Amino acid sequence: MDWLQIALRILHIGSGVLWVGGAALFFFYIEPTLNKLGPNAEPFVDELVNKRKMPMYFAAVATITVIGGVLMYWRDSNGLSGSWVTSPTGLAFGLGGLCALVAWFMGIAVLTPAVQKVGALGAEMKAAGGPPSAELMGRMHAAQERVRMIGAVDLVLVLLAVLGMAIARYLV
Repeated sequence: MDWLQIALRILHIGSGVLWVGGAALFFFYIEPTLNKLGPNAEPFVDELVNKRKMPMYFAAVATITVIGGVLMYWRDSNGLSGSWVTSPTGLAFGLGGLCALVAWFMGIAVLTPAVQKVGALGAEMKAAGGPPSAELMGRMHAAQERVRMIGAVDLVLVLLAVLGMAIARYLV
């Protein structure tokens, strides 16, 4: 029995579920609600981003998922053996893993700052007192649309990664 492989799978799958589920929850429910609430969402965004550290949550579960996946890929491929890597199984795991790596990088380097910008604009609106200016509303709408677009790409990438992982062992 390979206890290391079992531990890696538990970490990889468990953290992957938290990552993909959280991404779907954010994209389909939280982000549209924030957009609907407009400036009134600022306390919620502050709680979510600054106090509950949602970006750190996603960074942690995504990183655990990716590290576990890379280690399992290395072990399964026997150190990147060409015949395994180019097999249907190796290609499915590899392409799924590549999608996850891109989503991981985008989440940390692109999505997190975009979400923080929406929060900062919400705080700026609140601090202005009274209705926000048209210019500030335009900046907020642009920032929200950027979060939505990045979130959509990220969600598609993690779903493609899940698909690759789910079917890889059954390809011959």
